[in-house]
Amino acid sequence: MATLLFFSILLVVTDRIKKQKEDEAASVSSSSWENPYDDEEIDPVVYFGGKPYVHKKNLENVLFMGIDTEGEVKAEEGYRNHQQVDVLMLCVIDHQAKNYQVIQINRDTITRIRTIDTTGDRLGTIDTQIALAHTYGSGMEDSCEYTCEAVSMLLQNEEIDHYVSLNMSSIAILNKSVGGIEVTVPVDMTSVDPALTEGTTLLLNDEQAEHFIRGRMTLEDDRNSSRMERQEAYLHAWRLKAKEKMNADAAFALDLIADLSYYMVADQNLNGLSTLSGYLADYEYLGKVSIEGEIKMGEVYREFYPDQDALKQLVMDIFYEEKPQ
Repeated sequence: MATLLFFSILLVVTDRIKKQKEDEAASVSSSSWENPYDDEEIDPVVYFGGKPYVHKKNLENVLFMGIDTEGEVKAEEGYRNHQQVDVLMLCVIDHQAKNYQVIQINRDTITRIRTIDTTGDRLGTIDTQIALAHTYGSGMEDSCEYTCEAVSMLLQNEEIDHYVSLNMSSIAILNKSVGGIEVTVPVDMTSVDPALTEGTTLLLNDEQAEHFIRGRMTLEDDRNSSRMERQEAYLHAWRLKAKEKMNADAAFALDLIADLSYYMVADQNLNGLSTLSGYLADYEYLGKVSIEGEIKMGEVYREFYPDQDALKQLVMDIFYEEKPQ
């Protein structure tokens, strides 16, 4: 969930940058993209639905991760950890079409992930929940890279260029930054907080925000998809209040990112994240898409099985284009 909010921060920064550009009547974009594939050979042709396709050569992918742990980020000893991924969002930026969209991935998705042994050597792959990919490694950059690899394999080996992860300690910071969020509780959540009765409208304090966002296992409806709906509702309300804060204080977003840095692991520094925001400011947002599939009850937990035909269609729609005649 922290990942959803961090992505919203980037969108808020994007709105600010757009407004500044309009005010300054800028004639030249502040960010540009140099195609790294200009001198490379054309990708092999892939046939889909009887038509020839080639891979787009102007994409940049950024994986946003919300990690199910708390406290300042630090490496754990050994090659296994207890940090699962709660939220996965892949931002796909098309630098030629100048747009971007987000693929939301259910943490319960059953897919192939890499495994390593107690010495750090790779053992092979297993089919399991994608949330577990992050439990291999120290919980830092290596674990993020394992998760990137799992997402890549899920999406037909699409390359993941960058990643940003935030753990759950960031929720309180994000909630406090806007003075709390008012929500209407959609289901009975009194098992996690007595104040969260179904149908009640209240201003969430920092602790309640975490319960509202994370609560699942003790609820009657413990599906991750239902939790994702609550997260979306909170996210929408947070984004509106954050925009108000941004309009009142130009330093709001950057100060917030600095506060979150203690709970963040990324392959980019603040300058890199600012550059990313610049791209998003220039480009059109196409919205969010989710992978279609079926939820089944496993031996212990619910499991999400992607519809392979729909997944292939999604990959083709986003990452490929028809071969020019």
